[in-house]
Amino acid sequence: MKVKPVLIVGTVVLVGLAAGAGAGAAYYWMQATALPPAIQVANATSPELVVNQPNTSAEAVLAQKLATGEGVRYEGNNRIAITLTEAEMSQVILDGLAQVPEAQPLLQSAQGIQTTIEGQRVRTGLTLNPADLPTENLPPQAQRALGMATLLGNQSLYVGIEGSPRVENGRLVLDPNTQIQVGRINLTLSDLERATGLNADQLSRAASVTLPQTGLTLDGLEFSEGTAILRGAMP
Repeated sequence: MKVKPVLIVGTVVLVGLAAGAGAGAAYYWMQATALPPAIQVANATSPELVVNQPNTSAEAVLAQKLATGEGVRYEGNNRIAITLTEAEMSQVILDGLAQVPEAQPLLQSAQGIQTTIEGQRVRTGLTLNPADLPTENLPPQAQRALGMATLLGNQSLYVGIEGSPRVENGRLVLDPNTQIQVGRINLTLSDLERATGLNADQLSRAASVTLPQTGLTLDGLEFSEGTAILRGAMP
């Protein structure tokens, strides 16, 4: 079964809101629309929001690095390591999402995408208005929650994902300890399984993104000192 990423995002956000129906919904909505503390700090110090720009792509970013040698380290035996900044990692993720037709409405309603790297974990998130989310592919419970959300105010919503993704078959896939953030509310993959009815493998495949094709076979990813390091083999 092919699972649409936009359905997962909409279901997770809106089913969670529906679970807080009644008096609890207002509190839930306040928590969901509040920026996480780490994001507030990042916005105040270095607001590197990446937006969907037609003339910019992750493939172009990697191609330029390979051409100039900036952030590129050759490790022998045809192995290569490419260091990416947080903004460049955002572009890689954004470019991967842009290749999924079902994700287009979500990206078009987002104000931008931001990535922060701390230790061996990366957090990527976007801010959007629930009123702009497409509802035709959402389950009835999520559609009812969307109607309730509009009554609680026209506020933006931060949706982020945090974890230590790995490279598998040319794609970034989630690790078991991945967490989803909706404002200041944290959801585990187990929470998502209960909310969507999907298992962990289905969620991981649906939320994975394709890495740019640059003639390399990318097969590794690690994080160091606020940067991402992609590893792979040259032809």
